[in-house]
Amino acid sequence: MDPQSATTTTTQDAGRYGLPQHALQRIAEAVTLAEAKTSAEIRVVVTRAPLVQHSFFSILWASLAALVLPWLVVLAYPMPALSALALQSVLFVLLAAALLMPGVAEKAIPRLALKAAARNAAIETFLSYGIPQTKGRTGILIFAAARERLVEVVADDAAHGPLGAAAWRDICDTVAARARQGSLAEGLVAGVEKAGELLAGPLPRRPGDSNEMPNHVVVL
Repeated sequence: MDPQSATTTTTQDAGRYGLPQHALQRIAEAVTLAEAKTSAEIRVVVTRAPLVQHSFFSILWASLAALVLPWLVVLAYPMPALSALALQSVLFVLLAAALLMPGVAEKAIPRLALKAAARNAAIETFLSYGIPQTKGRTGILIFAAARERLVEVVADDAAHGPLGAAAWRDICDTVAARARQGSLAEGLVAGVEKAGELLAGPLPRRPGDSNEMPNHVVVL
C-alpha cells in the first residue's frame, strides 16, 4: 500500500490551537455528516507536539556561522591562526547558546524541513491508525500540525484514483482559509465538509455501508 497525495498548506493558531472539547465535538459531527454522503472513511488527527524535536538546525547554523564569520574578521584585521580558531570557538558557543533558547530553536528550523516532517508524520499516522485497512481502500486522513501551522491530506488508492492531488489541495486550502480567520477547529470542520462533497461523487454512500473507523478527532 502506497498512500497517495499528501499536500501541505499553512494554517493559523487560535487560542490554544482552537480545540476545546466543544470544537472537537463539532469536527466529529462534521465527519459523521460527511460520511453520510460517501462510502469513504475520513479521519482527523491534530498534533500539538513539535514535528522536529531535536536541536540539529540550531547547531548547524551556529557551526556554519562560526566557520565563516571569523575569517571575514581576519581579512579586515589580520591575526594569528590560533587567535582565529579561538574566535571561532567562542562564536560557536555564543551562537549555539542563543539558537538553542526556547522559542528561538523552533525558528531555526527551515520551513522545507518542517513540511517534510509534516508529510512523514501524516503518512506514519495514516498507517498507524489503520486507515489503509478499510474494505474498499477509501480512507483519507486530514492531519494538522497545530504548532507549525501545517496541514496534510493523505488518501488511500480508491479515494485518490478518481480525484487526484487537486482534490487534496482543495481540502488543505479550505482548512487554511478558515483557520487564518482565527480558528483551526472551524478550518477542520470546513475541510471535512469539503472532503465529503468531493468524495460523494466518485464514492457515494451505498446501502449496507458501515462505519469502519471512529469519527472522533485524535489529538496528539
